[in-house]
Amino acid sequence: MKKIVIVLVGMLLMACTMITIGVKHDSPNFKDGTFRNKSGVEALSLWEMIWADDGNIEMAEWPDSVETQVDEEPLKVFNSSDIRVTFINHATFLIQTANLNILTDPVFSERVSPLSFAGPKRIHKPGIDIENLPEIDVVIISHDHYDHLDLASANKLIKRDNPKVYVGLGLAKILTPSSNVTEMDWWESIQVTDNFKLWFLDVQHNSGRSIINRNSTLWGGFMLQVGDKNIYFGGDSGYADHYQRTYEHFGPVDLAFIPIGAYSPRNIFKRVHMDPYDAVQAHIDLKAKLSIGMHYGTFQLTAESHTEPVELLEKAKFDADIPADEFITLDIGKPFNFLGSPSKY
Repeated sequence: MKKIVIVLVGMLLMACTMITIGVKHDSPNFKDGTFRNKSGVEALSLWEMIWADDGNIEMAEWPDSVETQVDEEPLKVFNSSDIRVTFINHATFLIQTANLNILTDPVFSERVSPLSFAGPKRIHKPGIDIENLPEIDVVIISHDHYDHLDLASANKLIKRDNPKVYVGLGLAKILTPSSNVTEMDWWESIQVTDNFKLWFLDVQHNSGRSIINRNSTLWGGFMLQVGDKNIYFGGDSGYADHYQRTYEHFGPVDLAFIPIGAYSPRNIFKRVHMDPYDAVQAHIDLKAKLSIGMHYGTFQLTAESHTEPVELLEKAKFDADIPADEFITLDIGKPFNFLGSPSKY
């Protein structure tokens, strides 16, 4: 019964694909009442996902908790053109560069669920406690799924620091009101500071926080052009040609954050989540100097074990003849400095 409940809750939270009501947008990416992927590939509906479950899904046993490092005194500011990254959990990173503190997909709560008492629960502490975060200048939110947007965390940061917050179309209305929250359509850009230009890019995914708001807000990834660096934050995505198109527009990526987990079983999740083999291909498409894996090992959303994504990533790199130090995973709570060239790691 526990396995069935985990599968069904995971399907609901990751898909939220039944109906949409009362939503209108002028965006060219909004058609027939919902946002649509440029690839034409859409997530399975909840009923399709249940139908695809043949009753043989084997859910790996996750531990109740694992010990990880916590950075009790994170650096307040990083005055360098290099990039300092701290992996907090799942898709939450603190990116520090050029005197900027940038936070991605803030999630600090115990569960990623509409319910405080049920749903996927974290197995480790955040790498930085939200109370210990330095003052945040910019928050980027890829989409509204619970494992990428924790409203309690985002709203707390908005009230505490009043950062500039960038989200997809339709998402601002559920955040604490702030003049610093900006909605973006795919391939829109904003000059955040003199040396920081931000782009919101299409990825192949979906959105929805309940069964009545399927794809009513826009999902995506971000390109952060800070100084002479291209930093790609991929949010959440299935594999498609958007990685190639991103390279064609921006050229090689200096640092890419690419999801590697929440992918099993593939017949259910392939459209919206990459496995490590897909992730390596995305790394190749982006021609990234360095990619960092994310979206694994914190919340059990799908069937694979909490360690499998990292293990498969090593195999995928070997099979693709990718040097081990070109696509890595980070220790939680341990700052990592990207110096701009793999030879300097």
